[in-house]
Amino acid sequence: MGRRGASGAARAVVTVVGIVVAAAAVLFSSPAAAGGLGREAAALVAIRAALHDPGLVLRDWDPKSGDPCRWNMVTCYGGHVQELSMTQQNLSGTLSPAIGRLRCLRYLSLHHNAISGPIPETIGRMKLLRALDLSNNQFSGSIPSTLGNLVDLYYLKLNNNSLSGSVPDSLATSPMIITLDISFNNLSGPQPTFLAWNVFLDGNPMLSDINCEGSEPTEVGTPLHGGRSCSESLALPVVGQEDMKKDDSQIMGKKITILAIWIAIACILLAALVAGAVILIWHWRGRQRVFAVADVKPGQEISLGHLKHYKFNELRNATNNFSRRNILGEGGYGIVYKGDLPDGTPVAVKRLNDHDSVVGDDQFHTEVEVISLAVHRNLLHLIGFYLANNERLLVYPYMPNGTVVSKLKECVNGEPALDWPRRRRIALGASRGLLYLHEQCDPKIIHRDIKASNVLLDEYLEAIVADFGLAKLVDHWMSHVVTTVRGTVGRIPPEYFMSGHASEKTDVFCFGLLLIELVTGRDTLELHENEYQKGGILEWAKDLLEQNQLSSFADKRLQNNYDSAELEEMVQIALLCTMYSHK
Repeated sequence: MGRRGASGAARAVVTVVGIVVAAAAVLFSSPAAAGGLGREAAALVAIRAALHDPGLVLRDWDPKSGDPCRWNMVTCYGGHVQELSMTQQNLSGTLSPAIGRLRCLRYLSLHHNAISGPIPETIGRMKLLRALDLSNNQFSGSIPSTLGNLVDLYYLKLNNNSLSGSVPDSLATSPMIITLDISFNNLSGPQPTFLAWNVFLDGNPMLSDINCEGSEPTEVGTPLHGGRSCSESLALPVVGQEDMKKDDSQIMGKKITILAIWIAIACILLAALVAGAVILIWHWRGRQRVFAVADVKPGQEISLGHLKHYKFNELRNATNNFSRRNILGEGGYGIVYKGDLPDGTPVAVKRLNDHDSVVGDDQFHTEVEVISLAVHRNLLHLIGFYLANNERLLVYPYMPNGTVVSKLKECVNGEPALDWPRRRRIALGASRGLLYLHEQCDPKIIHRDIKASNVLLDEYLEAIVADFGLAKLVDHWMSHVVTTVRGTVGRIPPEYFMSGHASEKTDVFCFGLLLIELVTGRDTLELHENEYQKGGILEWAKDLLEQNQLSSFADKRLQNNYDSAELEEMVQIALLCTMYSHK
């Protein structure tokens, strides 16, 4: 970001999130169900035994270490292991079939290691699995057909391995998968017709295409949107030898004819290149817009992957005609209503403002695209939508505990609804969601509006990052994207405000302010009159930290029921996230 950037200590979100995890992990705990976790602990031990771990990152995967929910890179909910994230850990060996015993696992990420051997068929037993990323390893053998039987799986990456054989039909016809990446393997055989939105097949030269009308299967060339391409051959005219007895004028005429033919060929090739470029741009733009209004015909029922296209009357009835009594929250881009579907499922329906404007249309498409790319337990997922010329409605799961900002105000029997351990847990969950957006999404996603009112709480009071209307997609090789400055006043990083450069650092800055909200429990980050005269709330926090007087900074509702060392660590992290150099 040039000279006006965050300092080296807060340069990358990975560093900051790592500090957050380190600060909170000691007291991070999960509910345990002894019987289920006993079986799952045995499965984890078997998984570790099959892996080579030179960095000893799995050293605490030992039954003697107690609750596996406290083991490194293991996350539990409801008393069961629901996430394993062991990315870039220099692991090798094989993946044990015991992985299939983790029946409640929802997210499995092992990308960028050196794990070899076959992909266990037993993964197909994990019926709750939503996201599976085994990319950039050394897996060999065929793709298990059982993966196509995972009814909740909508994100699958197996690219950059040594997989061989054909693509299972069950995988190609799975109606739930949104993103399927099996590129750069050794796959062969016929290429099936895929139902997934985004399919990547390039780097499999032996995979043949049977989707070309009126032609035999041909080798797949450079793929266009999902690897589908059809090769065409261009026959060159055969020029016979001229009669040597022709006079010079005849020879010159023939040369001109040949030259004209070659010019015509060059023009045809140029036209083909231009057409190819147009097709590439068309497909690229198509990927930038998941939906187009013109694609939705009146009365047409559409289901894209796991997203349902609702009818307007369904959502109007669910929200009691968008009654103000059903309003959960209002923002700059729309109103969120509580709704109940006919089957009794509670939902949150976001009705976007400015539906006739370019801004409203962009906000709708941005939310749909980003949420379809980002699959993580700490990120809000989309259930469905309604799209017409004069309405934009988004349907989400209902979060019974509302937003962090509203929950901070609540008290139960004289005690704050969010005690200190819960606030730490919220910070950790939000940081995990951001880390996923920045490091594991491709392209990476910059949220641009992280704050307590945009972090929801589920039934377990776990943090769910929401409201992706301002998000930007950025390729990993780009350090930033230049864009119109948008966000919440008072929470826009100085360098972003001055340069328009949005990057991971934009979210790091906002995350630091979120930590301040969790520490203070304030409705606003603006200071009261005469509260502090030397600057804003960050300068005040820094002074109190240096003077060892943070007790006056903490939320009074906590009634000093917090760990002073942890409070100090969280404030230090917040200051690192928001550090700014004026040089």
